[in-house]
Amino acid sequence: MNKKKNKFFNRYTALISTMFIIFGVILGKLIYLQVYKYADYKDMSNNRSRRFVAENAPRGIIYDEHGNILATNVQSYTITFTSTDESNASFYDTMNKTFKILKDNGEKIEDDMQLKIDANKSYYFDFNVSDAESIKALNIRFKKDRGLDDKLKKKLFPKKTSDLTSSEQNQLDEAIYKYSPEDTFYYMIESYNMYEMLKPASKDETKKYQAMSGKEILALLLKSYSLEDVRKYMVVKDAIKMQSFKGYKPVTLATIKKQTSFIFYQRLNDLPGIDVSTEPVRSYPYGSVASAILGYIGSIDGGTQARYEEKGYDVSTDKIGKAGIESAFESILKGTKGGTTVKVNSKGRKTEELFKLEPSPGMNVHLTIDKNIQYSAERSLQEELQDLQKQKVINDSTGSVDLTNATRGAVVVQEVKTGRILALASYPNFDPNIFSTPGALTSEISKQYFPRNEQYEAFASDFILRQGLNKTVDDLFPKNKDGIREDRYDLYPKPLYDYATFGLTPPGSTFKPLTSVAALQEGVITPGYTIQTKKYYDLNTDIFGDTKPEDEATPAMTDLKRALAVSSNYYYYNAAIRMYKKYAPSEKDSTIAQKVQGLDMLAKYAWQTGLGSDPNGTQKAGTGIEIPENFGQVYNFQSFKNNTINLINFNLVGYAENGAFPGRQSIVKMDLQLNSDDSDKLADAKKKIKQMVKDELNQVGTKDIRGDFDNFYKALVPAVQEIYDNSPTYQQRVKDANVSAKSAVNSAAREIANYVIYSVSTELMSATQIAYGAIGQGMDTFTPLQLVGYISTVVNGGTRYKAHLVDKITDKDGKVVEEFKPEVLNKIDISPENLAAIKLGMNMANTADAGTASSVMNKFPISSGGKTGTATFRQDQSEYGREAFGVYVTFAPLDDPQIAVCTVLYDGGHGYFGANIAKAVYETYFRDQLKAMNYAPQYDYTLNPPLADVKVSPTTK
Repeated sequence: MNKKKNKFFNRYTALISTMFIIFGVILGKLIYLQVYKYADYKDMSNNRSRRFVAENAPRGIIYDEHGNILATNVQSYTITFTSTDESNASFYDTMNKTFKILKDNGEKIEDDMQLKIDANKSYYFDFNVSDAESIKALNIRFKKDRGLDDKLKKKLFPKKTSDLTSSEQNQLDEAIYKYSPEDTFYYMIESYNMYEMLKPASKDETKKYQAMSGKEILALLLKSYSLEDVRKYMVVKDAIKMQSFKGYKPVTLATIKKQTSFIFYQRLNDLPGIDVSTEPVRSYPYGSVASAILGYIGSIDGGTQARYEEKGYDVSTDKIGKAGIESAFESILKGTKGGTTVKVNSKGRKTEELFKLEPSPGMNVHLTIDKNIQYSAERSLQEELQDLQKQKVINDSTGSVDLTNATRGAVVVQEVKTGRILALASYPNFDPNIFSTPGALTSEISKQYFPRNEQYEAFASDFILRQGLNKTVDDLFPKNKDGIREDRYDLYPKPLYDYATFGLTPPGSTFKPLTSVAALQEGVITPGYTIQTKKYYDLNTDIFGDTKPEDEATPAMTDLKRALAVSSNYYYYNAAIRMYKKYAPSEKDSTIAQKVQGLDMLAKYAWQTGLGSDPNGTQKAGTGIEIPENFGQVYNFQSFKNNTINLINFNLVGYAENGAFPGRQSIVKMDLQLNSDDSDKLADAKKKIKQMVKDELNQVGTKDIRGDFDNFYKALVPAVQEIYDNSPTYQQRVKDANVSAKSAVNSAAREIANYVIYSVSTELMSATQIAYGAIGQGMDTFTPLQLVGYISTVVNGGTRYKAHLVDKITDKDGKVVEEFKPEVLNKIDISPENLAAIKLGMNMANTADAGTASSVMNKFPISSGGKTGTATFRQDQSEYGREAFGVYVTFAPLDDPQIAVCTVLYDGGHGYFGANIAKAVYETYFRDQLKAMNYAPQYDYTLNPPLADVKVSPTTK
């Protein structure tokens, strides 16, 4: 019995029992997975195989006033890559094949990665911006998005576990910014595991590569690949990395031609993860025409990602308006995205369509501009500037004028009775298709639009040689604290800068019609008021003293009409001083309030026409135009005082460092510039003096501060003493000058007090500023858009309209969603008699023998009025290769004005050169009337505009 029992439990039966137990566990697990957890794992499997393929909505169409299409969309074909386990495993093989197909068919990968390599194999960043602040912000954002901040944080603060303080974060940001493009490239080589391109044969080899630095890995890669090829793979890896933040979505590799898409369709089975899709691409049928108005589209910058994410944008793929109407009406134009939820297989290929949401196109924007007038304005502007450059140097009654740098300019055309903008041109311009067409914005083109140090340096070297300047590159394009060069003297032509809405220029004599309005309406002159003009203004010596401003006009008996025709400075100096003296009749007996009122008389009228705005008022500073703009200011006491106080520290530092204030005795050179190595006490002492000066000047206009000299001087002495006590540099200078410390301190305090109390305060209260303002000099600066608006306001009888570019908004079916009517901003009183005199004087400027624009306009059959202006850039402009701005404003017809035109030519030398451009605009605007007159046009493109109408959007690229 025992023997049988023992045989029953032998090793064989034990093995069988164990096997039954194991199979039982497996069977139980299978039942658990396949039955009990079936629904959960089915959902998990479905989620992994599902993809939402977004479909971008077509942007709304932009039309001109006659329904011609200025911006639309065309269907393009794109190659995309979807990350799956299989596609990632064969990533490099797939990319090799994809790159070859693209190359064989003349296609390029979509390269938006801002880390570039130039022809000399040097690394650099290209962020498609020019201003230093944006460059720095985008540089830091790029590196943070790639995780470089974590690496540098561990290096800088190895023991830090809590959040960084504000100071520590600033330190980290500076370290990130200074991390070189080359080191960033090495970091990305390492971060993206690009050693996989070497196809390691074993785990040990993989570990060896993983232990290497990015620089070492690149050295190995360069044995088999070119640097450009390595970067191509990095571009795709980087796009996948950036897209991964938004979930599993396809990455666009290239936008291709239709023929190329067929080749990819045939090869899809050999290309895991690759697919072909269609996408709308922004298209501008007329190329560069109206580019300053339309703007362009581009990728979302790192600095604005959060804002657009909140609005539902996919910041890794979506394009937004970056300037002009495209930007200002982004929310109107963008439309609503659609997409399809699909199932994909292991290769990332669609196997089933589960759900589709149709995209909804954006709404359409109808502009006020006329494409034909726009074309004439742009072409004539370009031709005029090119013609001036060919003339090089001309000699006339004003002397020698160098026109070789007449490379920038603007034109604005406005309806006088509505404020509608019919044309707005800026030169140089750009083709917005370059920004919307994938791959079109090459590195070379980008440098033209977004110049870097190298472009400024090359330009400056050539400019200095060509102009014969005694300057260096650093003089013309100085570097800021981050080493980025800045165009301080506005020399470099900027295609993306809208000179029409952003370019602030002195108006010169085009301001004289405004002075006429003010003087006539104030009753200090009449249309018949006549004065004997001379070469030098010699009246009102109580204001000008021994200074005699020069008038280039021919001396003669001059009334208002002739003063406008020949642009007499003498006449308008006198008109301005008469206006001032109406409110402050005596320099000695008039109150401060009366003097300030007199100084503001021109501004009182200018503000009502849109030339600046009251700094103490509630009026909105702007023309009302829908796109971004600068808004310049006219001379007025408060603004002039504010500008002076803002600059006072700069002047104070310079004079102290030179050891002499204007017209005063020399002092021991004094260091007032704040330096990084200053002690806290020294820095505080320097700041204290500067604040004392500002506080004293802030009282100008409320009292005569000349009575404060003694107290101000006494207060300055201990403040200067503090600088001496804490500045080894100042102490050494005093010692070298062989004077006592007390003498040096007292002398410096006295000269600072003299400068502030007498020189600066006297200048602030001087009526010479209103005299210079009356002829468009001094602090007056305006945009061409402001100038055309002011002329429209004057010649229509005093009604200021809001400038506007948009007539209406329509939906995809053409239904009007919103319409914009002319809007009156304010009105200015101009009597009919005064207005008639001003218009007649401006007509004489265009037609009379001595008229400043008559050489161009005198034979034009439609009556018009005009005013030229020649305004200096700065007193020493020739030292920097600059010439005067050439400004011209005009309107037509004379009796019933319909349109006004303003032209500005940078370094154009004379205003009348702009009359040629205005004439081209008139020929286009009045072409039907002119044809009926059998008029022979000056330009072959004006009476019969060459641009064909485009009223239907193309659909395929």
